[in-house]
Amino acid sequence: AFGVSAALPAWAQAKTVDVTMKQSPKMRFIPETVNIKAGDTVKWTNPYNISHTVTFDPAKAATKANAALPAGVEPFDSGPVEEEGTFSHTFTAKGTYKYVCVYHEDMGMVGTVIVS
Repeated sequence: AFGVSAALPAWAQAKTVDVTMKQSPKMRFIPETVNIKAGDTVKWTNPYNISHTVTFDPAKAATKANAALPAGVEPFDSGPVEEEGTFSHTFTAKGTYKYVCVYHEDMGMVGTVIVS
């Protein structure tokens, strides 16, 4: 589904971008970096039987730099996302958002959402 957004006209409505929580060969968010526009939504899906989180909160990250928010944006967290579960968030403020899975951050399960 890469490149699909480029074909949409400028007046297209806000879109939803899907991110999958993977666990093999490594714990990862796929894609790890998402580029969206203000007003778009990101939807994370966990197809596996291991719980994950989508945590945009430096206070909950083992390494604070792995969870960063644009100035003025309140931290947020999915809580545990179980097998076949989803979490969606609509991004309204521009900037770079970094997030972690609190359970697997030490395994490199980190991601970035860039909102323009």
